Amino acid sequence: MAHPGPPVPSRTAVIVDGYSTGAFLPPAFARLGIDVVHVHSTAEPMTSMLQPDPGAYREMLRCPDEAAVERIAATLAELDPVAVLAGQEPGVPLADTLSERLGLATNGTALSAARRDKYEMIEALRRAGVRCADQYKSADPQALADWAERHGGYPVVVKPLSSASTDHVYRCHDAAEVRTAARRVLGSTDIFDRPNGEALVQSFLEGTEYIVDTVSVAGERYVCGVWEYEKTILPNGRNIYDLDVLLDPDAEPVPALIAYVDTVLQALGIVHGPTHAEVIMTPEGPALVEIGARLNGNMNPDFHDRCLGANQADLTALAYARPQEFLDRYAGRVYRRRAAAAVHSTRTDVDGTVESVDTEAVDRIAALPGVHLVGVKLGPGKRIRPTADLLTSPLRIFLTAPDMDTVRADRAAIQDLKDAVYRVRQTACAEDEAEAEPGSVLLLGPDKYVLQACLRHGVDAVLVWGAAGYDHGLAEVPEGIRVLLVDDHKSPEAVLSALHRAGLGEHRFDAVHTSDEWALVTAGVLAAHLDCRALDPATAVHFRDKSLQKRRVAAAGVPAARVTVVDDVHDVSDVPWTFDKAVLKPVAGAATAHTAVVGSAGELAALSRRYRARHTAQRTFVLEEFIGGEEWIADGFVHDGELLFLAVGRYGDPCLTTIDRNDPLWLRHFDPKDESWAYERAEPVVRRCLDALGLRDGVFHMELFHDPDTGGLTFSECAARRGGALLHEQVQAKFGIHLGEAALLLALGRRPSADVELRSEYIGTSYLKGRPGIHFSCPSPAELRALPGVEFARVEFPAGATFLGDIDNTNHRMGQILVSAATEEELQTRFDEVRAWFDERLVVAPVDVTGRELRAWGRELRPDADFSDPLWP
Repeated sequence: MAHPGPPVPSRTAVIVDGYSTGAFLPPAFARLGIDVVHVHSTAEPMTSMLQPDPGAYREMLRCPDEAAVERIAATLAELDPVAVLAGQEPGVPLADTLSERLGLATNGTALSAARRDKYEMIEALRRAGVRCADQYKSADPQALADWAERHGGYPVVVKPLSSASTDHVYRCHDAAEVRTAARRVLGSTDIFDRPNGEALVQSFLEGTEYIVDTVSVAGERYVCGVWEYEKTILPNGRNIYDLDVLLDPDAEPVPALIAYVDTVLQALGIVHGPTHAEVIMTPEGPALVEIGARLNGNMNPDFHDRCLGANQADLTALAYARPQEFLDRYAGRVYRRRAAAAVHSTRTDVDGTVESVDTEAVDRIAALPGVHLVGVKLGPGKRIRPTADLLTSPLRIFLTAPDMDTVRADRAAIQDLKDAVYRVRQTACAEDEAEAEPGSVLLLGPDKYVLQACLRHGVDAVLVWGAAGYDHGLAEVPEGIRVLLVDDHKSPEAVLSALHRAGLGEHRFDAVHTSDEWALVTAGVLAAHLDCRALDPATAVHFRDKSLQKRRVAAAGVPAARVTVVDDVHDVSDVPWTFDKAVLKPVAGAATAHTAVVGSAGELAALSRRYRARHTAQRTFVLEEFIGGEEWIADGFVHDGELLFLAVGRYGDPCLTTIDRNDPLWLRHFDPKDESWAYERAEPVVRRCLDALGLRDGVFHMELFHDPDTGGLTFSECAARRGGALLHEQVQAKFGIHLGEAALLLALGRRPSADVELRSEYIGTSYLKGRPGIHFSCPSPAELRALPGVEFARVEFPAGATFLGDIDNTNHRMGQILVSAATEEELQTRFDEVRAWFDERLVVAPVDVTGRELRAWGRELRPDADFSDPLWP
């Protein structure tokens, strides 16, 4: 869609609940030079829908109740917005309220309830004399069944009052089916996470169903498109949608549908903004199923531009930003069909867990002449079920071509290709899982909390332990865990050889798990050979390779730094410099090792020469755009694609700043009650990143950069393992969540507990920095725990080893402490006091000095002893 005229800067629109296709509104306003602000109508984001991207908004606000309306209205008034509108169904009432109070273009509050509640909607039509269904609502299943009996005709439809799509919509043929359907509705929440307190029963409207989409300004509407539903009904009474077919505006019954929708808009007081209406052409004429004062849920801007010449998101932005231009170009008019088009929702009879997506199968569908876009709705680890409604359709495919024959031919061809898209493993039922054996797991490298969970749950564990970790000596393995020592547990060859030597070559493992960043891909490769669960290798690669991570996350619409791959850091002569400031790091590193900020091509070349002189083993690096701001962390876990637990926190200073200053690292998690604003900003971004990276079962540790001025978040990187340092201890102390247990159960395909026991204190961790030299002695962990606020301590550096002075990565430390306090100021004071106390008692011998200097140090250490060379008496 063309947008003539230069953009007008510094204007603002407000979007309430910009979920789902509401995500298309910020870029539509941006194309007109208008910033957007988001308002949540709930205390916490709704988890069941595609989340709004905070990076697309100038600010994210919350208005969870009536008490907050005046405050939010006053805040918005200072922005002098051009519009307040709903991005998705739940935001309609609040958008009506705020737009009315701010004196903006509005549909008003008088009929807000009728624009959301399906019962009130139909009653408003009845009062206006508009054709509609008969209906009754109640919280009593028997009362609903009694009404159906009195109504005198079956089938009837039972559904929630305020949901959307085909969520819990049932076609019932007798009173028993009505009671069953009503109990299902009343025992559920709708797709907006709201409990269904009542259910609605309506007379069944016999006929073909259509979509009519509009956008209006001051009661003058433009019809964006009319589509015909082609669908079937399953024996369970659920609608199965197959094709939404775009109709020619002159074809029957399009004119009658449009005329009817005009009466619906008038009856419901909709004079501004978009609508998505579903209408059935009955023998008596059109009758409304429902209408939403928001965008079509199947709306895709590129697709609609191609087949209609315009799309509802851009038209909506134009209607609010430049109403006169909209009126001049679109008022009272109807779309023109530029090409044949349809949206196909596929069906499946498969029941199981998606192991992977066959991209070649997706490409074969995409290569069909009429396919514009293939929407793959499920990822690895996600449950796939036999299609029972629109929500359980596994693929959404947008088709457009010069003629409808091509579209239908492609739809037919898709039937032979669609089931190849998902590689599926049969899923055991809950009863089978409950009765299953504890399981057997192959562990690559020790994780003491995972080992603890193995013993707690009776899981048979075989630990493969590499020589380097074994020689380090800090990790201890409890009795009851079988250990296989190998040269390198990151080597599939070493691991398989050890298994066969131990007689375990044919052992049936249920999962391969690792908490070792460098062993993630190895775990996936081994699991494929052993035919058991693990993060698949392709997904693991995307959690290791920083360039692939950012590419995939950016493609999902999450802000991420620009990246240039450096194939060989020893020679950067051909690497283009396109940054004002950049970060050079290994493409698949960890803990900021070999990571540095560079400000010019000259600095890059100097760093390259330094790495070459040091014979740096890692050669493939990435050059990333430098992102400023606060460095945040997100720790949690997902099961079957559902985010079950999330802890958001921050480093005291960004990691690279800490290294540059040679300061000890410290971090803490935000309190989800007292600092809920941080979770509101982070959770949608975290969800989108995890979906983009394909994590469906497992723990994760993510890092983000937060701009305090805008509230925006930029993706940094994510690991498909629990965080290092004392993050496990910090999460367990603050939230009562055992990440090691979660990691084990998720590896086995089981759902871990996500019951949070929240502590109100500030809880954080910090490094004990140490001093350069040979470590002689230091306070013990028990002595550290005796200090005020210290709840946990770990000394990692053994006596007799040489400690280097400069902090060159975030693993450089002598020990760590977990501290609690009443305030953040007290927390930092305690960090400082503990570090100073530890340093005073740390005994370190200097290195690279003369014997005379060592003797002088010895006299300082023991002033009461004389070690001089005496004379014979």
